[in-house]
Amino acid sequence: MQARREASSVALWSRNGLSWTDRLPRFAAGFVSLPCASCVLDGEVVVQLPDGRDDFDALRSVAGAPHAVLLAFDLLELDGRDRRLLPLVERRAELARLLAQPVDGIAMVDALDERGPDLFRHACALGLEGLVCKRTDRRYRSGPSPAWMKVRCPEYRHP
Repeated sequence: MQARREASSVALWSRNGLSWTDRLPRFAAGFVSLPCASCVLDGEVVVQLPDGRDDFDALRSVAGAPHAVLLAFDLLELDGRDRRLLPLVERRAELARLLAQPVDGIAMVDALDERGPDLFRHACALGLEGLVCKRTDRRYRSGPSPAWMKVRCPEYRHP
């Protein structure tokens, strides 16, 4: 999901180009409170379960939308400046500064620089869907890329 803010205007777009702005009105107030004039965030919208896991499919229900949270993991634009050419580590540092104060409906995803296979085994043992692995020294590139990959746990069962 990409979230775009320009002044007091907010728009949420899925990866396939569908508008989610009206389905997730909670985000508008959160985005407007960010300390910037404009920004574009990249992330995943999820419904968080009581056990701490995320339920992506709960978004399909009207009841799930009020509990949805944007898990932001990248900053693509800030105050009119394109950030996509910066390495991920620099974009995430700017994102952390932007989200330094709590924002309703938005949370920054932690980045872990652990050993990949160990972290993957741990994620699977916790019953998580998987991991997104990104190269910290790379520019932003949408779509499939050798700079990032999504790795799913083979035993994952939808909640």
